Amino acid sequence: MVLKFEFEGELENKFRETAMKKFGYAKGSLQKASKEALSDWVHQQSTKIPKVEDPFKLVEGILSHLKGKKTSVQLQHEAVNLWTKKYS
Repeated sequence: MVLKFEFEGELENKFRETAMKKFGYAKGSLQKASKEALSDWVHQQSTKIPKVEDPFKLVEGILSHLKGKKTSVQLQHEAVNLWTKKYS
């Protein structure tokens, strides 16, 4: 899988420098550092966010007061906003 990211210049330079120092000045250093960084971030976040068996049950009823007032896409956005506020 390929993921592309854009970073501000200073962060990118620090990331490249640190990756090269740790993994060497060869091809693949940035990939190894990216995998490590993303893996660490996912592990860190997984301890904060509860496991969800059925995401529909989480929002069932929470958005019922908006039924007929918003489109399905707007309801999706509202559910995301509620989830973000609760777990951020």
